[in-house]
Amino acid sequence: MREHFRELWEARYLLRQLVWREIKVRYKNSVLGFLWSIIPPLLQVIIYTFVFRGVLNVQAKNYSAYLLAGFIPWTFFQTAVLDASSSLLQYLPLIRKVYLPREIIPIAYVVSNFLHSLLAWAVYFIVFAGVARLLGYGIPLRYSMLWFPVITFFLVLLTLGVALWVSALHMFYDDIKFILQTLFQLLYFVLPILYPADNVQYTEVMQRLPWLYTLYMVNPITALINAYRKTLLDPLSPSAFNERLKAPDGRDLPPVPLDMTTLGVACVLCVLIAYSGYWYFNRRKWQFVEWS
Repeated sequence: MREHFRELWEARYLLRQLVWREIKVRYKNSVLGFLWSIIPPLLQVIIYTFVFRGVLNVQAKNYSAYLLAGFIPWTFFQTAVLDASSSLLQYLPLIRKVYLPREIIPIAYVVSNFLHSLLAWAVYFIVFAGVARLLGYGIPLRYSMLWFPVITFFLVLLTLGVALWVSALHMFYDDIKFILQTLFQLLYFVLPILYPADNVQYTEVMQRLPWLYTLYMVNPITALINAYRKTLLDPLSPSAFNERLKAPDGRDLPPVPLDMTTLGVACVLCVLIAYSGYWYFNRRKWQFVEWS
């Protein structure tokens, strides 16, 4: 593994070139360019805010900020994994002709999508912690925001690990692309993207089976999305998102604090997934050309 890391480090210039190429190809002949990395999630947030607040009467303050804090990490994870899954097939003619560390190709797709997500986060902070706050309805500045780079680091590790796994597997099994498309469509509603994780804990099933909620929360992507919301935003009662979630005496249920133990376990899983993905990729990478 040390030899593979050394070879990857020596190819860092090639990595920069691949990242820059992917960005140029993505926005070729585009007038808005990088803005397309933030426009789709912003439009989704506007539509969902209208539906949940205007139609379903969700009373959560700064609901748009809550939604976007889940959308941005989820969009980065989903898009990077999907792009990386087919990256080796796109570069197969080059792989057959030129020697290069093959893991650099899916890594380049993860890095380019990470740059897009950073732009989305920049817009998020400018809008909600800057402009909107000056108008009296933005998010407050909190010391817990200092956790942002730590959470982002583990999200990138998780994404790299999954990207390496699926890109290698896709070279041998075409089913991977269909599995990913179906899985992401399902996870979009299962994970706390449209709603906070607190509301999941207070459901009847999770109250009867608390171990099931623990498993739900140690899922790395769930834990990281929840950590973004808990550190960037003020805690809100689950009844602000679902008025049926009330205590027996009719009072609002308390917000669930960020569980550092669960988050710590999820971060360890991120490291293990990243390491195992890199190990598996390097174990199979010399079979890519033969198999294809």
